[in-house]
Amino acid sequence: MNSFLQLSDEPADAYEQLLLHRDFGPSRQFSQTADFVGCSESTLRRRAEQWNWVERLADYDSGMLQQASEARTEAELERYKNQLETFRQEQLTRARMVGDRAEELLQMVESSLQHHFETGNMLQLRELPSVMSAACKALEGAMNIEATAIGVSELLKELD
Repeated sequence: MNSFLQLSDEPADAYEQLLLHRDFGPSRQFSQTADFVGCSESTLRRRAEQWNWVERLADYDSGMLQQASEARTEAELERYKNQLETFRQEQLTRARMVGDRAEELLQMVESSLQHHFETGNMLQLRELPSVMSAACKALEGAMNIEATAIGVSELLKELD
């Protein structure tokens, strides 16, 4: 509740006292407000009853709590989005690094094969499958990491 309106027939001094009482917060006390405004506590209680302060203040407090809750929820959502974006960026960096290492490994296999052919040496066939398997696993890992990052991107779009 952003507005706190004066009732049509409510006297200005009663409304001013209500505003001061309101501003003491949800734990407000009539004695506290009476001391502040310089009137008796019984006068404030009569005015509170006459002008329905309890209900008006309960509505006001409820509205303020709702606003605070929404602001907290929005802040938490924004923090979550930032964490997801950071994770996505880290995953993309990892995917590129793993992909680069896999490419280097494949280039090493290619160079090794080229060297063997140029020198006329016979390649030890038992070595080739394990190196190729490692390169393929690295490429697959890079693709999986990138897929995770893409999934996070889609989730971020849904949160916006």
